[in-house]
Amino acid sequence: MTLIQALLIALVAALGQAAGDIGGNVMVNRPIVLAPIVGAILGDLQQGLMMGAALELIFLGVVSIGGATPSDANMGSVLGTAFAMSMHQGVEIALALAVPIGILQQMVKYLVYFFRATTMHKVEEFAEAGDFGKITRFHFGHCALYAGLYGLIAFVSLQFGASAMQTLVEKIPAIIITGLGAASQMLPAVGFALLMNMLWDNRLCVFLFFGFILSVYLNLPIIAIAGIALTIGVIMIVQDISANRGQRTAVPMDAKSEEEAFFNE
Repeated sequence: MTLIQALLIALVAALGQAAGDIGGNVMVNRPIVLAPIVGAILGDLQQGLMMGAALELIFLGVVSIGGATPSDANMGSVLGTAFAMSMHQGVEIALALAVPIGILQQMVKYLVYFFRATTMHKVEEFAEAGDFGKITRFHFGHCALYAGLYGLIAFVSLQFGASAMQTLVEKIPAIIITGLGAASQMLPAVGFALLMNMLWDNRLCVFLFFGFILSVYLNLPIIAIAGIALTIGVIMIVQDISANRGQRTAVPMDAKSEEEAFFNE
């Protein structure tokens, strides 16, 4: 991996984190977006797409709830993809590296949050003084600081940790690699299970089984199933809009009828 490639990948990691902090949940910092960009930088977009899809399935149901901070999908996917591709390894190595890297980055995130908490008294002082411009600059300054730290960690890891990671991977026995390959096929099911645990609805579960039948028994490709799901979703949205409009128009009519009945009496 060249110095320019390491700098570009670090920039991708930093911008992904900045987009998540500043822009909200815009999904730019997801593995399905970042891994293909890393693959393109390293000269193999197709492999980046494959790794991004596999990593996205793992981190699909990982969300931050309350004060709990989950494994960092951004850093895990960026470094996992970069290390695996630079060592000419497959998806199983990217998956094996992404999860522990994300957990380690989670520890760094805790330190950043602790630092932010120790400086919040300045925000209270700015608010009491009515200086909202300083609050804005303070907020975006913290976001820029963390994004810069994010990029620095990614660059140092790629520039100075690649050889150590290569040595580590080479020492992994073949049977462990085989096990990682099997786990890489099972972990997406865990991601889907976590997501379904939050989104499960008894009224909509029939669509899950419908998609399963389309995939397993009718052997339809994913694009076709996604198109069918999109069509069903649009139909349901249109029906809900029509039902809501009917309810809104029914209320004035009922009120008018009651008023006429009152005066007729």
